[in-house]
Amino acid sequence: MEEVMTLLRKIQMELDEQKIMILKSAENVTERTTENVNKILEEKFQILDGKYEQLKGRVEYQEKRLYFLEKEARQRNIVFYGIEESEKSYFDLETAIIDFIDNNFSKKLERRDVQAAKRLGKKGEDLIQYL
Repeated sequence: MEEVMTLLRKIQMELDEQKIMILKSAENVTERTTENVNKILEEKFQILDGKYEQLKGRVEYQEKRLYFLEKEARQRNIVFYGIEESEKSYFDLETAIIDFIDNNFSKKLERRDVQAAKRLGKKGEDLIQYL
């Protein structure tokens, strides 16, 4: 009986050792898996960070481009208040503006000097329109 007890204790010790080894192996597997996942996530993060920086540069470029386009569009604008609304067409509107500038300013304009002319707002009898 004593032999059986000794064998049982020996088996119990071996089982405890195996249990400890299994736990250590599980910890090692968990650590390696965590390291692999972290490495993969870091690679993906670096790719996304590179794309973000690239997009950031493109946005800055587009903002500068938009600023200069808006600046250029505003550069040639003149708004006149109180010009009579007798025009029937674009040609008449352009003529009215050229005549107004010729009569009220020392600058003489020709049709080629006017890039575009348009009315701001709706045409009305009692309203003063901006041209």
